[in-house]
Amino acid sequence: MNERQRDLFLWVWSRRRAPGPVQVAARGAVIGALGGLAFSIIMLSSMGAPAAAGYTGLSAIIPMLERGWLMLTLAVPAFAFLGFLGANRVYAANERMYQSMLQSGARVPEQKPIMQGADHWPAIMVGVAAAIIAGFILFLFWAASTGNL
Repeated sequence: MNERQRDLFLWVWSRRRAPGPVQVAARGAVIGALGGLAFSIIMLSSMGAPAAAGYTGLSAIIPMLERGWLMLTLAVPAFAFLGFLGANRVYAANERMYQSMLQSGARVPEQKPIMQGADHWPAIMVGVAAAIIAGFILFLFWAASTGNL
């Protein structure tokens, strides 16, 4: 990490840490819960119709509601807990790095540092890797929906 990257981290983190660890963890839990909801919807949409043994008319949807309720009650809290833990871990790691930089004599800049082209390569490579992973996930969704998997 060069000086400009360090100063950018200090400037950005000095603003992002303002809500505090409790609110950041709560946000992580909410985002995780939304992920659990999305997971449940995706899983339920791909399960197909359940066996409706003994059910007639509109009551045939009862097995689907039972499955949906079970999926939601298991997935949403589990994903919320993962989001909570992830947010706590990232906040703590960034706070440790921030405090260690301050203790070593670095100062938070008054303005956002101006970055040069070479300073962006780590972020560009992370973005490319994330785009490739997202592309593979979208391909799997497409392949599964068309039956080509």
